[in-house]
Amino acid sequence: MKRFSLAAIAVLLSASTITAQINTDDILDSLINDVQQGKDVENVEISLEQSTALQHRLLVIGDDQLQGIGPILYNYAYATGYTIFTSIWVESTTKKWAFSSDLRQLIKKVKPTFVIVCLGTHDLAGGDIPTRAQAAKTIMEDIGNIPFVWIGPVEVKTISEDPGVVPMLRKTVGEDRFYDSYNLRLAREDEIHPTAEACQKWVDSFVEWLGSTETAQPIHFDTPKTVLPFKNVETHKASYQGKKR
Repeated sequence: MKRFSLAAIAVLLSASTITAQINTDDILDSLINDVQQGKDVENVEISLEQSTALQHRLLVIGDDQLQGIGPILYNYAYATGYTIFTSIWVESTTKKWAFSSDLRQLIKKVKPTFVIVCLGTHDLAGGDIPTRAQAAKTIMEDIGNIPFVWIGPVEVKTISEDPGVVPMLRKTVGEDRFYDSYNLRLAREDEIHPTAEACQKWVDSFVEWLGSTETAQPIHFDTPKTVLPFKNVETHKASYQGKKR
């Protein structure tokens, strides 16, 4: 298990400080490698002279929509000095995450201070809303007392109307923890996935909401001034069945 002294990881985040970017990149690479190898990781604090925000350790989990919005969230987190870990499970649903132990294991490894769930798009094509409601509750139980928010699904062009997934998630998760994406006007690459520009609009709107008093626990994000390569912890294919509970 790697341990980092605060002196070793204290950095100044500014456009003119090259050392800061190198140090934080090295730390994040080490942490991501540990998580990918199944190791628990230590809590890491980064001292920032130019930001007074609480330094969060974010865990972001969800379906393939994170392939579009994950890189943007990553840059927002980096700009603010947060550590961020993403786990993408292509075409995953609330039921797939609830019936596996993946989230619980990620929480054990990452030790997040805040969790962001991005699920529901691939639930829109199915029925059985009560079972999906129970799945959402199971996901919340796995998160436990860690603060979290849920990014709701966008409209799927091939589905004429939401069968009840969005109202179910809003009721189950709670108004102050649920970001409703369904009626956002987003240009699409296909029937499901927004374009890169639309994903930027989506995340900008979500981040603004997350920093407002409408949420259970507001989080501040600084606006990114640079675009950095996305460092994702793991991506699972649609055929992935999840780890057994």
